[in-house]
Order: sequence, then structure tokens, then C-alpha cells
Amino acid sequence: MAPRRHASQTAGVQLERARYLVGPKGRAALEALPPGLAALTVNELSVQLRRQHPPDVASALAEQVTLRARARGRFSDDYSLLLTADGLEMMTHPTVAARRAARLAALDLPVADLTCGLGGDLRAIVHGGTPALGLERDAATALLAQANVPRAHILQGDARQNPLDTSHSAVLIDPSRRAGGGRRFDPVAFSPPWDRSLELLREGAAGVMKAPPGIEHRHIPPEMEAEFVQLGRSMREAALWCGQGAVPGLRRAVLLPAGIELDSTAEEAPPEWLPPNRFVYDPESCVTRAGLVRHLGARLSARLMDSQVAYLTSAQAAWDPLSATFEVLDVLPFSLARLRDYLRAARLRPEEIRRRAFPVEPDELRRLLGRLEGDPVTLLLTTIASKRLVFVARRVLPPGAPPPAQ
Repeated sequence: MAPRRHASQTAGVQLERARYLVGPKGRAALEALPPGLAALTVNELSVQLRRQHPPDVASALAEQVTLRARARGRFSDDYSLLLTADGLEMMTHPTVAARRAARLAALDLPVADLTCGLGGDLRAIVHGGTPALGLERDAATALLAQANVPRAHILQGDARQNPLDTSHSAVLIDPSRRAGGGRRFDPVAFSPPWDRSLELLREGAAGVMKAPPGIEHRHIPPEMEAEFVQLGRSMREAALWCGQGAVPGLRRAVLLPAGIELDSTAEEAPPEWLPPNRFVYDPESCVTRAGLVRHLGARLSARLMDSQVAYLTSAQAAWDPLSATFEVLDVLPFSLARLRDYLRAARLRPEEIRRRAFPVEPDELRRLLGRLEGDPVTLLLTTIASKRLVFVARRVLPPGAPPPAQ
């Protein structure tokens, strides 16, 4: 068994690898790689590269081939960035980064990215013409970031002891979360720590911090604005803004790539509930995370069915990009046997299963229902006035709209 490397030894290996990759020999070797290597297995890739390169060089090149293929799969973009596995996991999606960069550009301030990582956000910022510099704690990552964003100056340093004067800059910070922290918000798990990250934001003329999309509103300081950003069906982040250009206490839902927005200054539907009606609306996650369900209800002329459930209802169909619209065919008290018998008798097949305030996972319910044949329907599982219900429904699209992506 090979001896385990000490952390300092591992860091030294990573630094030497980064120096090679950013140097002329590494750049030339990467440019000379033949196309199609990403389709090879790990063993095939290793064998092919070792025919032409020493083992340590072959390992460095193989890592870049694998990570770039993973980046293209995640971002649908042919990136030629220098990557690390950890850095790629932390990297902001380019569409999200571009929107943030545009908002920062409107402030007309230089930007200091205090946790720049591999430079994903910095790349978008300087592409828009905003002067920026980056701070990165890890020496190897800082080298790769400088190669990835040559138009920005990258310093090696720790944001916890911020060496920069940011009083006339917009501060960007993306604190990492320690592995194993789970989905629960834990201030201790952040690096820099949560309280220190907030201090760094307040030291700038303006600031934005990436936070977990599931952050509870009680953890957001009242002087900060919160944007809950969704890309397609995937929640990406909560972005906390403060200082110049931010509206204290504002909450905003953002749906990308279309750029649809809704914020807490919009009109709200009345708080009184309505019993389930002919149409039910399922808001996008960015709306529910931002606490804007009743604001969306006003846009749809719809009301809540229960104060604890984010489904909305109305007698007339309406459409909004921030919600899915369903026509209710039937409402059943939940019972697995009753639901299975109903679907079989009506020859209906649950093409989609959604839930809110309901204890059974959609995949588990699908397994329990077994194979069903017939016309496709959507099952909406929820709890209304303490009663577990199943809405058997069909998705209703605006006239001329293409079918939604699954």
C-alpha cells in the first residue's frame, strides 16, 4: 500500500502541477492533445498519454481532459479553462455569473473578488469591461485563476485577513462550505466564517455574497437585499447584496436564462384561502424560496389553498413563466390503493408527480403505484387543511407554447 501524502506534500504536488500547466510547455501540451480523448476510459486515457509524456505530466493532462469534459457537461460550453475538481464544483454557472457581472457593472465600481477560486465570476466581470482583481487563498488555484483570467490581477491571500482596501470597491465573496455539512444552514461550516463574510461585504462600497439557496430568511441581515436565483429547474444560489445599488429588505426571485423577475415590492394576493378550484398553479422554486407566492398569486389572479402550502388556485386559467399551470380533473383523499385503482380504471398514467407538504417522495410513490398504462396526467400531492390530497391534473400551456422540457 502506498503511503499517504501529508497535506503539505499534496499542496506541493498541486502547486508544481499548476506551474507546469500555466507554463509554455504545459500550454503547448494541452493544445497538442488530439480530439476525442474525453471519450476514453480512465485507463485508456492514461495509457495513451503515457506513451508521449512522463507519468506526472500525463496525470496532469489527463486531469484537465476529464475536468474539461465535466465542465462542458455541466455548463454546455466548450471551456478551455484550467480546472481542479474542487474548483469546478464551486464555480458559478456562466449564465448566473453573467447576470451578476452585469449588475456589478451598473454600479460603476471596481470589483474585488475575495474568494475568486478558478476565476469563474471574475471571467464574466472583466468580460463586461469592469476592472477587477481576485484574492485566492490556495497558491495553486491562484496560478490557474491568473491563467484563466489574464485581464484581472490575482493575489494569493486569505480573505479572513483581507489585505485589500475595498472601501471604494464592490466586494464579491463566495464562502466555501465544508464537506459533510449537509443541506442545513450552519454558519460554522463556512470559510471564511459567516460572520466574517458579512463583515467583508460591509467593508465595501457595495457587496454581494453567494449563499445557499435554502437559507432561511432569519439569517439574512435586514439591511441586505436577497435574490434567489434559479436556472431552468435548478435552484443555483441566494445572492445577498448590500451597499450601493441594494434595496434593504428586498427579496427577488430570478428565473434564468429568460431573466424573469418578481420582487417583494409587487402587489400581493389577499391572505385568505380559497378551496381548490378548476386550476392549480405550482410556483417555481425561486418564488417559494424568496417568499413571494402571494405576490405571484396577484399576477395570476389566484389565491392560496392553505397558508402552509405554496400551491395557488383560481377558476380561470392564467400563465406566468414563474409557475406551472394545471387543470384539475379530480381530487382524491390520499390512499395508495384507492389512487392505484382510480388510475387503472380511468386508464391514466402519472407522467409527472409533484408534491408540497406531503410525506411521500414522488419516486417512491411511482414505485408503489407500479406499471400503469393510459393517458398521461400529473399528480399533485399536498396537504390542505390537514387532509392529504391528490390532484389528478393536466398541464395547461399558453396558446402556441412549445411543450415544457422534462
